[in-house]
Amino acid sequence: MPKIEEYLIRDNSFVKRILKRDGSFIESSIPLSGSGVEVSPSGFDIEWLKLKHRPTLSVANPKKLNLVDLFCGMGPMTLGVVEAGRCLGLEITPVFAVDFETDAANHYRQNFPSARVENCDIFDFIDGNFGEDISEKEKGLLKDLPRVDFLIGGPPCQGFSDLNNHTRRDDPRNTLIFRMVRFAELTQPEYIIIENVQGIRHDKKNALGVAKKNLQKLGYHLHDNLLMASDFGVAQNRRRYLLVATKTDLPSYNLSEYARSAPTSCMWAFGDLMDYDGVKDTFNTPATLFQVNQRRLDYLFEHGLYELPNHLRPKCQQSESNRYTSVYSRMYPDKPAPTITSGFGSIGQGRFGHPLVNRTITPHEAARIQFIPDFFHFIPGTKRVSFQKMIGNAVPPKLTYILALEILR
Repeated sequence: MPKIEEYLIRDNSFVKRILKRDGSFIESSIPLSGSGVEVSPSGFDIEWLKLKHRPTLSVANPKKLNLVDLFCGMGPMTLGVVEAGRCLGLEITPVFAVDFETDAANHYRQNFPSARVENCDIFDFIDGNFGEDISEKEKGLLKDLPRVDFLIGGPPCQGFSDLNNHTRRDDPRNTLIFRMVRFAELTQPEYIIIENVQGIRHDKKNALGVAKKNLQKLGYHLHDNLLMASDFGVAQNRRRYLLVATKTDLPSYNLSEYARSAPTSCMWAFGDLMDYDGVKDTFNTPATLFQVNQRRLDYLFEHGLYELPNHLRPKCQQSESNRYTSVYSRMYPDKPAPTITSGFGSIGQGRFGHPLVNRTITPHEAARIQFIPDFFHFIPGTKRVSFQKMIGNAVPPKLTYILALEILR
Protein backbone atom coordinates (compact mmCIF):
# COMPACT_ATOMS: atom_id res chain seq x y z
CA MET A 1 0.00 0.00 0.00
CA PRO A 2 1.44 3.44 -0.90
CA LYS A 3 2.43 5.82 1.88
CA ILE A 4 0.33 8.88 2.67
CA GLU A 5 3.32 11.15 1.91
CA GLU A 6 5.82 10.46 -0.88
CA TYR A 7 8.69 12.65 -2.08
CA LEU A 8 10.65 13.24 -5.26
CA ILE A 9 12.74 15.94 -6.92
CA ARG A 10 11.63 17.35 -10.25
CA ASP A 11 12.59 20.52 -12.19
CA ASN A 12 14.63 21.96 -9.31
CA SER A 13 11.69 21.52 -6.93
CA PHE A 14 11.02 19.22 -4.01
CA VAL A 15 7.69 17.55 -4.76
CA LYS A 16 5.39 16.04 -2.14
CA ARG A 17 2.65 13.60 -3.17
CA ILE A 18 -0.28 13.13 -0.78
CA LEU A 19 -2.54 10.09 -0.92
CA LYS A 20 -6.17 11.16 -0.60
CA ARG A 21 -8.83 8.89 0.86
CA ASP A 22 -10.38 8.33 -2.57
CA GLY A 23 -7.14 6.67 -3.72
CA SER A 24 -5.89 9.54 -5.87
CA PHE A 25 -2.71 11.56 -5.35
CA ILE A 26 -2.27 15.31 -5.24
CA GLU A 27 1.08 17.06 -5.61
CA SER A 28 2.56 20.21 -4.13
CA SER A 29 6.10 21.52 -4.30
CA ILE A 30 8.67 23.87 -2.81
CA PRO A 31 11.80 25.25 -4.53
CA LEU A 32 15.14 23.60 -3.76
CA SER A 33 17.82 25.64 -2.03
CA GLY A 34 20.67 23.82 -3.79
CA SER A 35 22.03 20.46 -4.94
CA GLY A 36 22.72 17.39 -2.81
CA VAL A 37 19.37 17.47 -1.03
CA GLU A 38 18.29 14.20 0.56
CA VAL A 39 15.05 12.87 -0.94
CA SER A 40 13.34 11.95 2.31
CA PRO A 41 10.72 13.35 4.72
CA SER A 42 13.43 15.06 6.80
CA GLY A 43 15.01 16.40 3.62
CA PHE A 44 11.71 18.00 2.63
CA ASP A 45 11.19 19.35 6.14
CA ILE A 46 14.54 21.13 6.36
CA GLU A 47 14.10 22.60 2.89
CA TRP A 48 10.68 23.91 3.99
CA LEU A 49 12.15 25.40 7.18
CA LYS A 50 14.79 27.26 5.16
CA LEU A 51 12.33 28.84 2.70
CA LYS A 52 12.56 32.62 2.56
CA HIS A 53 9.21 33.05 0.80
CA ARG A 54 5.89 31.43 1.63
CA PRO A 55 5.03 28.59 -0.80
CA THR A 56 1.95 29.11 -2.91
CA LEU A 57 -0.95 27.00 -4.12
CA SER A 58 -0.41 25.35 -7.49
CA VAL A 59 -4.07 24.39 -8.00
CA ALA A 60 -6.38 26.54 -10.08
CA ASN A 61 -9.80 27.35 -8.57
CA PRO A 62 -9.16 25.56 -5.25
CA LYS A 63 -11.85 24.70 -2.76
CA LYS A 64 -11.88 27.42 -0.08
CA LEU A 65 -12.18 27.03 3.68
CA ASN A 66 -12.30 29.74 6.35
CA LEU A 67 -10.33 29.38 9.58
CA VAL A 68 -10.67 30.98 13.03
CA ASP A 69 -7.86 30.81 15.60
CA LEU A 70 -8.78 31.61 19.21
CA PHE A 71 -5.88 32.15 21.64
CA CYS A 72 -3.87 32.43 18.43
CA GLY A 73 -0.46 33.54 19.70
CA MET A 74 1.65 34.58 16.75
CA GLY A 75 -0.04 31.96 14.57
CA PRO A 76 1.95 28.67 14.48
CA MET A 77 -1.18 26.49 14.69
CA THR A 78 -2.71 28.43 11.80
CA LEU A 79 0.49 28.01 9.80
CA GLY A 80 0.34 24.22 10.11
CA VAL A 81 -3.29 24.02 8.99
CA VAL A 82 -2.74 26.43 6.09
CA GLU A 83 0.26 24.38 4.92
CA ALA A 84 -1.77 21.15 5.09
CA GLY A 85 -4.40 22.84 2.94
CA ARG A 86 -1.77 23.96 0.43
CA CYS A 87 -0.42 20.41 0.11
CA LEU A 88 -3.97 19.19 -0.57
CA GLY A 89 -4.80 21.94 -3.05
CA LEU A 90 -7.14 23.73 -0.61
CA GLU A 91 -7.13 27.47 0.05
CA ILE A 92 -7.50 27.86 3.81
CA THR A 93 -8.03 31.52 4.72
CA PRO A 94 -7.67 32.81 8.28
CA VAL A 95 -10.61 35.17 8.84
CA PHE A 96 -10.63 35.86 12.60
CA ALA A 97 -8.14 35.54 15.45
CA VAL A 98 -7.90 36.67 19.07
CA ASP A 99 -5.00 36.95 21.49
CA PHE A 100 -4.49 38.87 24.72
CA GLU A 101 -0.78 39.54 24.07
CA THR A 102 -0.13 42.61 21.89
CA ASP A 103 3.10 41.42 20.21
CA ALA A 104 1.58 38.04 19.45
CA ALA A 105 -1.51 39.64 17.87
CA ASN A 106 0.70 41.95 15.81
CA HIS A 107 2.75 39.03 14.52
CA TYR A 108 -0.38 37.10 13.59
CA ARG A 109 -1.67 40.17 11.73
CA GLN A 110 1.62 40.49 9.82
CA ASN A 111 1.71 36.85 8.78
CA PHE A 112 -1.99 36.34 8.05
CA PRO A 113 -3.23 39.68 6.70
CA SER A 114 -6.55 38.18 5.55
CA ALA A 115 -7.66 37.80 9.19
CA ARG A 116 -9.39 40.26 11.44
CA VAL A 117 -7.12 40.09 14.50
CA GLU A 118 -8.36 41.29 17.87
CA ASN A 119 -5.91 42.02 20.70
CA CYS A 120 -8.24 41.59 23.66
CA ASP A 121 -9.76 39.26 26.22
CA ILE A 122 -11.70 36.38 24.64
CA PHE A 123 -14.71 37.29 26.81
CA ASP A 124 -15.00 40.57 24.88
CA PHE A 125 -16.46 38.50 22.04
CA ILE A 126 -17.55 35.14 23.48
CA ASP A 127 -19.13 35.59 26.90
CA GLY A 128 -22.06 33.18 26.89
CA ASN A 129 -22.14 29.69 28.35
CA PHE A 130 -22.90 26.49 26.51
CA GLY A 131 -26.62 26.09 25.86
CA GLU A 132 -27.51 29.70 26.65
CA ASP A 133 -29.11 32.23 24.31
CA ILE A 134 -26.71 34.25 22.17
CA SER A 135 -25.43 37.30 24.07
CA GLU A 136 -25.22 40.82 22.64
CA LYS A 137 -21.44 40.56 22.32
CA GLU A 138 -21.76 37.27 20.49
CA LYS A 139 -24.39 38.72 18.16
CA GLY A 140 -21.97 41.52 17.30
CA LEU A 141 -19.23 39.01 16.48
CA LEU A 142 -21.43 36.77 14.35
CA LYS A 143 -22.82 39.73 12.41
CA ASP A 144 -19.46 40.43 10.77
CA LEU A 145 -18.06 36.89 10.71
CA PRO A 146 -18.06 34.85 7.48
CA ARG A 147 -18.77 31.11 7.45
CA VAL A 148 -16.36 29.21 9.73
CA ASP A 149 -15.10 25.84 8.45
CA PHE A 150 -12.11 25.29 10.70
CA LEU A 151 -11.73 26.29 14.36
CA ILE A 152 -8.39 25.95 16.14
CA GLY A 153 -6.92 27.25 19.37
CA GLY A 154 -4.60 26.63 22.28
CA PRO A 155 -6.14 28.07 25.48
CA PRO A 156 -3.46 29.20 27.97
CA CYS A 157 -1.96 26.06 29.47
CA GLN A 158 -0.08 27.30 32.57
CA GLY A 159 -2.83 26.09 34.86
CA PHE A 160 -2.49 22.54 33.50
CA SER A 161 1.30 22.42 33.36
CA ASP A 162 3.17 19.90 35.49
CA LEU A 163 5.74 22.68 36.06
CA ASN A 164 3.15 24.85 37.82
CA ASN A 165 3.48 23.90 41.48
CA HIS A 166 1.15 26.61 42.80
CA THR A 167 -2.19 26.02 41.07
CA ARG A 168 -1.54 22.77 39.27
CA ARG A 169 -4.78 21.46 37.73
CA ASP A 170 -6.89 23.89 39.79
CA ASP A 171 -6.60 27.22 37.97
CA PRO A 172 -9.34 29.54 36.61
CA ARG A 173 -7.57 29.55 33.22
CA ASN A 174 -8.31 25.84 32.92
CA THR A 175 -11.89 26.64 31.92
CA LEU A 176 -10.89 28.78 28.92
CA ILE A 177 -11.37 25.67 26.81
CA PHE A 178 -15.11 26.33 27.25
CA ARG A 179 -14.70 29.47 25.08
CA MET A 180 -13.67 27.16 22.24
CA VAL A 181 -16.72 24.97 22.78
CA ARG A 182 -19.05 27.98 22.99
CA PHE A 183 -17.65 29.34 19.73
CA ALA A 184 -18.19 25.93 18.14
CA GLU A 185 -21.80 26.03 19.35
CA LEU A 186 -22.27 29.47 17.76
CA THR A 187 -20.61 28.78 14.40
CA GLN A 188 -20.79 24.98 13.87
CA PRO A 189 -17.43 24.56 12.09
CA GLU A 190 -16.78 21.29 10.27
CA TYR A 191 -13.36 20.80 11.88
CA ILE A 192 -11.88 21.69 15.29
CA ILE A 193 -8.40 21.29 16.79
CA ILE A 194 -7.84 22.22 20.45
CA GLU A 195 -4.27 22.08 21.79
CA ASN A 196 -2.94 21.95 25.34
CA VAL A 197 -0.35 20.33 27.58
CA GLN A 198 -0.92 16.74 28.62
CA GLY A 199 -1.93 17.85 32.15
CA ILE A 200 -5.31 19.01 30.83
CA ARG A 201 -6.45 15.39 31.05
CA HIS A 202 -6.13 15.51 34.86
CA ASP A 203 -7.67 18.90 35.66
CA LYS A 204 -9.51 18.84 39.00
CA LYS A 205 -12.57 20.52 37.45
CA ASN A 206 -12.63 17.99 34.58
CA ALA A 207 -12.68 20.85 32.06
CA LEU A 208 -11.62 18.56 29.21
CA GLY A 209 -14.27 15.97 30.03
CA VAL A 210 -17.02 18.60 30.11
CA ALA A 211 -15.77 20.16 26.87
CA LYS A 212 -15.74 16.78 25.10
CA LYS A 213 -19.23 15.94 26.34
CA ASN A 214 -20.61 19.23 25.03
CA LEU A 215 -18.88 18.84 21.67
CA GLN A 216 -20.50 15.42 21.34
CA LYS A 217 -23.86 17.03 22.08
CA LEU A 218 -23.20 19.28 19.09
CA GLY A 219 -22.71 16.21 16.91
CA TYR A 220 -18.92 16.07 16.74
CA HIS A 221 -16.85 12.91 16.44
CA LEU A 222 -13.79 13.15 18.71
CA HIS A 223 -10.21 11.91 18.44
CA ASP A 224 -7.74 12.24 21.34
CA ASN A 225 -4.08 12.75 20.44
CA LEU A 226 -1.12 12.81 22.83
CA LEU A 227 1.79 13.57 20.52
CA MET A 228 5.54 13.78 21.05
CA ALA A 229 6.77 16.34 18.53
CA SER A 230 10.08 14.53 17.94
CA ASP A 231 8.15 11.48 16.65
CA PHE A 232 6.99 13.54 13.68
CA GLY A 233 10.14 15.31 12.51
CA VAL A 234 10.28 18.22 14.98
CA ALA A 235 13.77 18.56 16.50
CA GLN A 236 12.38 18.81 20.01
CA ASN A 237 11.02 16.57 22.75
CA ARG A 238 7.74 18.41 23.28
CA ARG A 239 4.64 16.46 24.27
CA ARG A 240 1.24 18.00 23.61
CA TYR A 241 -2.39 16.95 23.82
CA LEU A 242 -4.55 17.80 20.79
CA LEU A 243 -8.26 17.13 20.55
CA VAL A 244 -9.69 16.75 17.05
CA ALA A 245 -13.43 17.13 16.46
CA THR A 246 -15.13 16.61 13.10
CA LYS A 247 -18.76 16.85 12.07
CA THR A 248 -18.32 13.91 9.69
CA ASP A 249 -17.00 10.65 11.07
CA LEU A 250 -13.71 9.75 9.38
CA PRO A 251 -13.51 6.32 7.67
CA SER A 252 -9.98 6.03 9.05
CA TYR A 253 -7.83 7.99 11.43
CA ASN A 254 -4.23 6.95 11.92
CA LEU A 255 -1.32 9.26 12.69
CA SER A 256 1.31 6.50 12.79
CA GLU A 257 1.80 6.93 9.02
CA TYR A 258 3.28 10.37 9.67
CA ALA A 259 5.82 9.20 12.25
CA ARG A 260 9.52 9.43 11.38
CA SER A 261 11.80 6.40 11.55
CA ALA A 262 14.37 8.37 13.57
CA PRO A 263 14.23 11.71 15.42
CA THR A 264 15.92 14.80 14.01
CA SER A 265 18.58 16.59 16.04
CA CYS A 266 18.80 20.21 17.09
CA MET A 267 21.79 20.67 14.76
CA TRP A 268 19.66 19.34 11.89
CA ALA A 269 17.25 22.18 12.64
CA PHE A 270 19.69 25.06 12.98
CA GLY A 271 23.16 23.87 11.99
CA ASP A 272 23.18 26.13 8.91
CA LEU A 273 22.70 29.18 11.18
CA MET A 274 26.11 28.80 12.84
CA ASP A 275 27.62 30.74 9.94
CA TYR A 276 24.71 33.17 9.67
CA ASP A 277 25.88 36.32 7.88
CA GLY A 278 22.66 38.31 7.86
CA VAL A 279 21.57 41.19 10.07
CA LYS A 280 22.80 40.71 13.64
CA ASP A 281 19.58 41.87 15.27
CA THR A 282 17.87 40.58 18.41
CA PHE A 283 16.28 37.71 16.49
CA ASN A 284 19.69 36.43 15.34
CA THR A 285 21.84 37.02 18.42
CA PRO A 286 21.95 35.24 21.80
CA ALA A 287 21.05 36.80 25.12
CA THR A 288 23.83 38.09 27.38
CA LEU A 289 24.16 35.84 30.42
CA PHE A 290 24.75 36.88 34.01
CA GLN A 291 28.44 36.49 34.85
CA VAL A 292 27.87 33.49 37.12
CA ASN A 293 25.95 31.67 34.38
CA GLN A 294 28.52 32.57 31.74
CA ARG A 295 31.20 31.03 33.99
CA ARG A 296 29.09 27.87 34.24
CA LEU A 297 28.74 27.71 30.47
CA ASP A 298 32.48 28.34 30.07
CA TYR A 299 33.14 25.36 32.37
CA LEU A 300 30.97 23.07 30.22
CA PHE A 301 32.87 23.94 27.06
CA GLU A 302 36.30 23.90 28.72
CA HIS A 303 35.69 20.39 30.03
CA GLY A 304 33.64 18.98 27.13
CA LEU A 305 30.57 18.46 29.34
CA TYR A 306 26.85 18.76 28.64
CA GLU A 307 25.65 18.71 32.28
CA LEU A 308 27.05 20.92 34.99
CA PRO A 309 28.58 19.11 38.00
CA ASN A 310 26.55 19.45 41.19
CA HIS A 311 29.18 21.46 43.06
CA LEU A 312 28.92 24.27 40.50
CA ARG A 313 25.14 24.50 40.71
CA PRO A 314 23.19 26.76 43.08
CA LYS A 315 22.89 25.32 46.58
CA CYS A 316 19.23 24.44 46.03
CA GLN A 317 20.20 22.09 43.19
CA GLN A 318 23.11 20.29 44.80
CA SER A 319 21.09 17.53 46.48
CA GLU A 320 21.03 14.02 45.00
CA SER A 321 17.26 14.33 44.58
CA ASN A 322 17.57 17.34 42.24
CA ARG A 323 14.96 16.91 39.48
CA TYR A 324 16.28 19.66 37.24
CA THR A 325 19.58 18.22 36.00
CA SER A 326 19.03 19.68 32.53
CA VAL A 327 19.22 23.22 33.91
CA TYR A 328 22.65 24.87 33.42
CA SER A 329 23.34 22.47 30.54
CA ARG A 330 23.86 22.57 26.81
CA MET A 331 22.05 20.68 24.10
CA TYR A 332 23.42 17.47 22.63
CA PRO A 333 24.23 18.05 18.94
CA ASP A 334 22.94 14.64 17.83
CA LYS A 335 19.68 14.62 19.82
CA PRO A 336 16.42 16.57 19.73
CA ALA A 337 16.32 19.70 21.86
CA PRO A 338 14.37 19.73 25.12
CA THR A 339 11.03 21.51 25.28
CA ILE A 340 11.60 25.11 24.24
CA THR A 341 10.14 27.51 26.82
CA SER A 342 10.06 31.27 27.16
CA GLY A 343 13.25 30.96 29.22
CA PHE A 344 15.43 29.72 26.35
CA GLY A 345 17.65 32.80 26.62
CA SER A 346 19.17 31.57 29.90
CA ILE A 347 20.86 28.29 30.86
CA GLY A 348 19.37 28.87 34.30
CA GLN A 349 15.95 28.04 32.78
CA GLY A 350 16.85 24.78 31.04
CA ARG A 351 19.14 22.97 28.60
CA PHE A 352 19.47 26.01 26.38
CA GLY A 353 23.23 26.20 25.83
CA HIS A 354 24.17 25.84 22.16
CA PRO A 355 25.67 22.37 21.55
CA LEU A 356 28.81 23.62 19.76
CA VAL A 357 29.20 27.34 20.47
CA ASN A 358 29.73 28.97 23.86
CA ARG A 359 26.41 30.81 24.09
CA THR A 360 22.68 30.21 24.44
CA ILE A 361 20.53 29.60 21.38
CA THR A 362 19.17 32.61 19.48
CA PRO A 363 15.45 33.30 18.87
CA HIS A 364 16.01 32.26 15.25
CA GLU A 365 17.44 28.90 16.34
CA ALA A 366 14.62 28.43 18.85
CA ALA A 367 12.09 29.12 16.07
CA ARG A 368 13.69 26.44 13.89
CA ILE A 369 13.50 23.98 16.79
CA GLN A 370 9.81 24.86 17.06
CA PHE A 371 9.42 24.05 13.33
CA ILE A 372 8.75 27.70 12.44
CA PRO A 373 10.14 28.42 8.94
CA ASP A 374 12.29 31.32 7.82
CA PHE A 375 9.46 32.77 5.72
CA PHE A 376 7.47 33.43 8.90
CA HIS A 377 7.83 37.16 9.47
CA PHE A 378 9.23 38.26 12.83
CA ILE A 379 8.80 42.01 13.28
CA PRO A 380 12.11 43.91 13.59
CA GLY A 381 12.51 45.85 16.82
CA THR A 382 10.52 43.35 18.89
CA LYS A 383 12.04 43.01 22.36
CA ARG A 384 13.91 39.83 23.23
CA VAL A 385 11.52 38.96 26.05
CA SER A 386 8.62 39.04 23.57
CA PHE A 387 10.46 36.85 21.07
CA GLN A 388 11.14 34.36 23.83
CA LYS A 389 7.54 34.36 25.04
CA MET A 390 5.99 34.01 21.58
CA ILE A 391 8.40 31.31 20.41
CA GLY A 392 8.43 29.47 23.74
CA ASN A 393 4.62 29.35 23.83
CA ALA A 394 4.30 28.22 20.21
CA VAL A 395 2.78 24.94 19.08
CA PRO A 396 5.06 23.38 16.45
CA PRO A 397 3.16 23.85 13.16
CA LYS A 398 4.06 20.28 12.20
CA LEU A 399 1.57 18.97 14.77
CA THR A 400 -1.43 20.85 13.40
CA TYR A 401 -0.18 20.07 9.88
CA ILE A 402 -0.41 16.30 10.35
CA LEU A 403 -3.78 16.56 12.09
CA ALA A 404 -5.24 18.80 9.39
CA LEU A 405 -3.77 16.61 6.66
CA GLU A 406 -5.33 13.51 8.17
CA ILE A 407 -8.81 14.99 8.55
CA LEU A 408 -8.81 16.84 5.20
CA ARG A 409 -7.13 14.43 2.80
